[in-house]
Amino acid sequence: MDNPAEGLFAETLVTATGSHARFIWPDLPVEVSVKLGGLIGTLHNRRPELTLKPVERNSPEWDAVFHGWREDLESAAAIEKAFSRHFPNRVMWVESEKDVRGRIVAQCRIEGLGKKTPPSPETPPSLRAAWRPELGVVSLELFWKDSVARPPQNISEDDLRAFQSSIDAILQWAERRIRPVLNALRERLKSLYGERFRGLYVFGSYARPDAGIQLPENSDLDVALILSEFNNAYEEIKRFGDITYDLSLEHGLVISLVPIREADYCEGRTNFARVISSYAIPVK
Repeated sequence: MDNPAEGLFAETLVTATGSHARFIWPDLPVEVSVKLGGLIGTLHNRRPELTLKPVERNSPEWDAVFHGWREDLESAAAIEKAFSRHFPNRVMWVESEKDVRGRIVAQCRIEGLGKKTPPSPETPPSLRAAWRPELGVVSLELFWKDSVARPPQNISEDDLRAFQSSIDAILQWAERRIRPVLNALRERLKSLYGERFRGLYVFGSYARPDAGIQLPENSDLDVALILSEFNNAYEEIKRFGDITYDLSLEHGLVISLVPIREADYCEGRTNFARVISSYAIPVK
């Protein structure tokens, strides 16, 4: 049943709970999703000799296979919209999944993207037999930072420009929750502190390599505020308190801002500074 051209992927998995047939098919367009989903239902009903039994969502067997990943129509729609704008009538399907930390893994097939020239009659038979047309599938891994897109090979110059414009729009969408908060926080603190402001660094959950586009609502956005010098940390917290309160309320997440002296951060004078400086992400 595996049919990558239509976005249907099938595989056999063996876990501690038993053997499983895993099927993944596109989320969009809806008619494609319904059609391929119907094929899976038909397989269950008409091939009793396979002894296939649907696995309930969120059951131990389900979690053993999917490990917290779920289909995500919101990201699928954003990806379809971005590519359809620059590749009208060429987006064949989109499949997208998101995990509990907001990481997104998606695929999108664009008709004719990265076409390969068929082998000529002079090509040796073994190479002609091995030739396969390019499906035009783009793979995406989306985070609020350092997202990755993997296009097919041999893209024309015109398609490459359209592809880059599509990816730019998708990355802006992926950054929409965290990046605007950080940009606003940086500008307001620079205005408040002037030359004393030395930078912002994200640490904690959002700085982890597996941080997605949006962590759970109960996860704070931890940020270190680097200042040239100050006398008392509590006085600085009172000074910028209105800024963090207003932005937290506006964007629906708690901003935890910690003031740190520049020398302490750069020279690792405290254990806290040493720990976060080893992995914190600068806000640029």
